[in-house]
Amino acid sequence: MYCPKCGRETESGGKFCQWCGADTRIAPPRAVLRKKVGDFSTEKFAGLGRRVASGFIDILFLILFDLIVVGTLSIIFWLFQRPSPISESIVMLYQYYRHVPRTDAYGNMVTAAIPSQIVLSAGILFLLVPWFYFSYLESSRNQATLGKLVVRIAVTDMQGSRITFARATLRFFAMSLSFLTLCIGFLIPAFTRYKQGLHDMIAGTLIFRQDL
Repeated sequence: MYCPKCGRETESGGKFCQWCGADTRIAPPRAVLRKKVGDFSTEKFAGLGRRVASGFIDILFLILFDLIVVGTLSIIFWLFQRPSPISESIVMLYQYYRHVPRTDAYGNMVTAAIPSQIVLSAGILFLLVPWFYFSYLESSRNQATLGKLVVRIAVTDMQGSRITFARATLRFFAMSLSFLTLCIGFLIPAFTRYKQGLHDMIAGTLIFRQDL
């Protein structure tokens, strides 16, 4: 059995912990340290190195998915004979770079500081796609994004169970706070007890290594 105070293994028949002397009958062992879920064990929290590696891999997959979304939307708008907002955004950004007047697909002058086509495209590629990617995969049966699967880490709640889509969504949007802290929120797993980032603390999640 494990001591409810210090978490160390002690004799199962004893009334007091052989390490810290705490009464082992006060509370059950802390599930957050010992509970197993499938092939995973929450004893083995993922460190900063694996988190960074999975982040870079996820960025590569997100770029791939964004390209797929761009191609799919282009085909859909072409079938309906409508201009794609993403294609218009690319043209407008090129026009801005060349310091020439911006025009839409119909040749109309665009005077807005940030055209609606760019706002819509940015929302799809940099918000909607990443949100669905992280929230769906982290709340799925694998409990991990593709990058996390590669480095063999997964996401759970504080009891070691699979998180809901709502909690995964909260974790995703909480990442913005980790960015706003000059990415310190992504670095603090190296110093926190359960190796949690700022977004993990907000969402009440843990990241741990898959047992080999």
